[in-house]
Parts: sequence; structure tokens; C-alpha cells
Amino acid sequence: MVRMREYLFTMLLVALPIMISCSWSATQQKILDRYNEVTGYIDRNEWESAASSLSSSTLLFLDSLASELESRGLQGYESCTDLLPILCDEYIDFSGDVTMIFVQGDQAEITLSADESQKHSMVLEEGHWQLNLEKIFRNSIDTDLRGSYVQ
Repeated sequence: MVRMREYLFTMLLVALPIMISCSWSATQQKILDRYNEVTGYIDRNEWESAASSLSSSTLLFLDSLASELESRGLQGYESCTDLLPILCDEYIDFSGDVTMIFVQGDQAEITLSADESQKHSMVLEEGHWQLNLEKIFRNSIDTDLRGSYVQ
């Protein structure tokens, strides 16, 4: 009888952290749902819907990049929706399951299982969680241009 209690107690101690880690708070669930919605748009090549789900800083970055490319004579990049498919294909990987959502105020960081260093950011803007890809795009482009004499 004592062994049975020890066994059940041990099983409870093992199962409890697993059950707790699998549950999301209401805010985390809302962020997860929005993240899945936005990544679904991108996976289905619904670029207008994807763009409307991006943070204002991401849209501003994409618009300024499109303007810069136009000013340098590269045609076909008039708006963020012209650049979004190219940059997502080149620099964004949404593979893996969401393993962690860290929320601090109006910022959230999402960690994926495929690569623990792979994280995506979301920001709360006007009551909606928006995917923030600006930092990923900016850092990736800077890395690719390093040493190319392109400023």
C-alpha cells in the first residue's frame, strides 16, 4: 500500500509540470491564435491579409525599403506587399511548434520547437496582436549586405 502511494505521488510530480506547461493563459492563447492566423496568411500567400497583420514598424520598414529600391532604379517594389513574399521566403522560417510564449506588457516573444534560438516577436497595437518582423528583416539584410559596399 505504501509503495502504491509512493508510485502515485511520483507520477503526480512528473505529470504536473507537463500539464502546467501545456496550458496557456488567456493572453498567451490569444497571441498563439493570432500568430497561427498570420503565419497561415503567409503560408497561403495571402499577402494583403499578412501585411494587415504586421506591426506598424514592420510596415514602415518595408515601405521605406520599397522606396529605397525604387529610388535606386529597381522596378516592381512599390509597396510592402511587393517585398513581403520575397523577404518572407528568404528570411523567415515558421517551422516547428510554439513551445513558449513570453509576454511582457504589449510585447510578446514566441519560441519555436524547431530551433530554440528561433523566436518571433508580436506587439499589441490598437488592441490587436501584430507580428513584428522588422528586426529579423533588418538584421538579415544587414548581414547579407555586409562587405558588399552597399549602404
